[in-house]
Amino acid sequence: MMMHALEEQHAELAKLFRNTFSVEPLCFEPIPVSGSLRKYYRLQNGNTSAVGTFSPDVDENRTFFKLTDCFTRQSLNVPQVLAISPCMRYYLQSDLGSTSLFDIITSPGKFPQHNLNNFLSIAVTSLVDFQVKGFNEISSSGQLQLPLFDRTSMMWDMYYFKYCFLKPSGISFNEQLLESDFEWFAKELLEQKHFLFQYRDFQSRNIMVHNNQLYFIDYQGGRIGPPLYDIASFLYQARAKLDNDKRFELLSLYLDRLNCLLSIDKEELKAKFPAMAMFRIMQTLGAYGFRGFFEKKTHFIQSIPLAVDNFINLSRSAPGPHTAYITDLLEQYRVLFQPSSCLSPSGQELTVYITSFSFKNGYPEEHPEHGGGFVFDCRCLPNPGRMDRFKNLTGLDFEVIQFLDESDEAQRFIANATALVKDAVENYCQRRFSYLSVAFGCTGGQHRSVYCASKLALAIENTKNVRVVVQHREFPA
Repeated sequence: MMMHALEEQHAELAKLFRNTFSVEPLCFEPIPVSGSLRKYYRLQNGNTSAVGTFSPDVDENRTFFKLTDCFTRQSLNVPQVLAISPCMRYYLQSDLGSTSLFDIITSPGKFPQHNLNNFLSIAVTSLVDFQVKGFNEISSSGQLQLPLFDRTSMMWDMYYFKYCFLKPSGISFNEQLLESDFEWFAKELLEQKHFLFQYRDFQSRNIMVHNNQLYFIDYQGGRIGPPLYDIASFLYQARAKLDNDKRFELLSLYLDRLNCLLSIDKEELKAKFPAMAMFRIMQTLGAYGFRGFFEKKTHFIQSIPLAVDNFINLSRSAPGPHTAYITDLLEQYRVLFQPSSCLSPSGQELTVYITSFSFKNGYPEEHPEHGGGFVFDCRCLPNPGRMDRFKNLTGLDFEVIQFLDESDEAQRFIANATALVKDAVENYCQRRFSYLSVAFGCTGGQHRSVYCASKLALAIENTKNVRVVVQHREFPA
């Protein structure tokens, strides 16, 4: 079924490309996406290139086409829609390259020709143009009725945080206290004079850098709502890691630009901003939880500690009775799950989790904070479990250890695995990583995998700044 679906997507997009450019696409490259059901492909033939999109949500696609028309009429930098299939599930848009503003923020050394500060300023002033000029164009065109970001929307976002982040994280909480804080956020943040176009996911990954200009994508989820939501999304994108001075500078620039186009109370909006930023972070944590805990996409889990820190720091800088309880819950999360909680009293910084397991019972679960490491298959080694004298023993028993110690194959295997892991440990320590997982699997999870896990633990347990945790998964609790 999956192969059939991919073949259909390729065929439909190739047809659009052929009908649009009168040539066949010679290159068909998938473009990675993170949190969407949409599929993107780069189609090319020589210098002719386009991004092909498949999305099963026709209503969302229709909204994207109409918003693109509105923004184009206001001379805002958005991709050009080049072709749309009759079923409206497939379309081509202009190819804006592969470099996002996020790439430049997080790896400035790779893009020395770009002026990051200038790009950040352009992004913020362009946001105001989307919110105000875009709203005016949408309103005057009469072709598009965007949903309102109202109390129901806000409560849904906070329940997202509750059910997709708090509950699966295992943090216990008082339902009544949490609901009380939710009600305060909804009341406080909806009491604003201006409701404008709300981009909804205005963050640096959705800003492409092409020909030294910024282009804006992924706005099909837009609504009509409080404008502070978008600037909070941008300034508190977890992995962008903007410092507080830069956030303050860009917020001031945003409010000045907004005041040029509307009559606003800058001080009132500035006072409401911390609460809006905290609300947005809650929504983001819900998304990280859903994509990470449920869909097992570990890079979302890696962003959780950054978002938690952002919320706590905001709450400390703008304390209030209606943010204290959620702050306390996130403080508990940070103590229980962030890297600092895994440090030993002696100050060890890297925790190496070594697990033995049976392939019959599936792979070990990924560590919730990183999901990386090694899995070694020990089934290529001589199997003591096939011998009657070893059947009721494990890889921790002397007889089994002696048997495998005398195996040249087992010794080569252990030596190679240990060399790989030691290199990774050294690298992780230098980069101040906090976790490394190593798993050894065999048929029953009793002999070879246990032996190898124990041997590796012995080889690295005295490494400076390293803590070793060993688990034999198939042993009775």
